[in-house]
Amino acid sequence: MEDVTSAVTRAYALGEALGPLVYAARGELGRIWRLDTTGGSWAVKELLVPVEERDARADTAYQVAAAAAGVRLPRPRLTTDGAVLSGRFRVYEWVELVLGEEVTGAELGTVTAGLHRVPHPAGGPATPWFAEPVGRECWEALAAAGGEWAPALGRLLPELAALDALVVPPEPGSLVTCHRDLNLENVLRAADDGGVVVLDWENCGPGRPSQELAKTLAGLPGDGAAGAYEAYLAADGPARITEPADFSMAIAEQGHLLEFYARRALSPEEPAENRSRARARLATMLARPLTRARIDALLAAFGAR
Repeated sequence: MEDVTSAVTRAYALGEALGPLVYAARGELGRIWRLDTTGGSWAVKELLVPVEERDARADTAYQVAAAAAGVRLPRPRLTTDGAVLSGRFRVYEWVELVLGEEVTGAELGTVTAGLHRVPHPAGGPATPWFAEPVGRECWEALAAAGGEWAPALGRLLPELAALDALVVPPEPGSLVTCHRDLNLENVLRAADDGGVVVLDWENCGPGRPSQELAKTLAGLPGDGAAGAYEAYLAADGPARITEPADFSMAIAEQGHLLEFYARRALSPEEPAENRSRARARLATMLARPLTRARIDALLAAFGAR
């Protein structure tokens, strides 16, 4: 990685490297490497999925707007030519995090409210991944494809297919730019002052705030969603959850994620690491799926009718 270190430090004018890139973490879209230089410490993201500069500029613009509105995040770094990307890499300032300590549901609700108050218009129509169901034909194909998860998926198939009928794509006039990946993996605690930091902005794009809020709260463990919703309202969050259709983004994403992980886990062309991660994700999702019963329970906890 010596050549990469040199190329990245030059492209982003980071200063002289004090050592090699050090592996820090990985997600579905990329690996994170730490780079210490005379100019500071940096998070170098190695992209595992191709990204267009146009799209990187769009998510960076939202990050800049969110930071200006008071949302704490790792500041993106531009190249000396003003670009976001340099080959398959992009760079952020390094933020030291508290590992192994989750933020509370109330903190997640508060930061979601802050993001929803950022006045940033949508850059286009809703993305099918977040707005359209996968459909019964897809569910049946996945259940028949095999894999150790197939029995659990088969048992859930009627429930999952019925959920698809609840999905209502958001009207264009209701769309703004949303983070679209707010969860306890991407909202973490800073080591310096214990504050909340929002990470992983590459999935941001058009969304309806009420649908993003419902998806975020549905992902919380236990009964934390009600407290998170109260904190959201107390922080002047503009969205309200009132009906099953507000869970459209959560339902659509659940379907597309299950399809994505199942196909990745079964693909002989995927690296072993990717197949293993996909199997683990499938097990987690199928152990606690979003169902109509959970949606009804959440609506009741939120005081919705």
